[in-house]
Amino acid sequence: MYIFDGNLLKLKVEEGYELVEHPGASACIIYFDNKILLVRQYRKALKEYTWEIPAGKIDKSDENPKSTVLREVFEETGINLNESKLIYLGKIYTTPGFSNEIIHIFFYKLEENQDLKPQQLDEISEVKFFSKSEFFDLVRKNEIKDAKTLSSISIAIAHNLI
Repeated sequence: MYIFDGNLLKLKVEEGYELVEHPGASACIIYFDNKILLVRQYRKALKEYTWEIPAGKIDKSDENPKSTVLREVFEETGINLNESKLIYLGKIYTTPGFSNEIIHIFFYKLEENQDLKPQQLDEISEVKFFSKSEFFDLVRKNEIKDAKTLSSISIAIAHNLI
């Protein structure tokens, strides 16, 4: 039995555990000219801006995690990805201690520079490519704290993609 059934998630108590059910999400590392694309987004729960790879929740209208990532990348960056060039890297569990949320991770290597025009101007304040050294400087300074971004880059490194 659910004790909360909202637009984004559901909460239930099962065998004494409080469990959050989440529809899942997709995220994409976009790589161009040895640089990683990040979006700067305001996160209400944190009351701060974060640098992240493009990502979003799987909607009921989405056919699969790939269609989610195509939609979200366009909304957040203005880039239309070629679906056939998406590389699926696997999935991560965000908080397995109390939630079933899964984020599907994709990698995409841009072949030419594109104009970055976020469609969600109310959510995305900036879209920018960072060199690997700039990215790792931000990590060392604790300026990139988003778990999906940190996990995804680690996975891409393990696959020798960046």
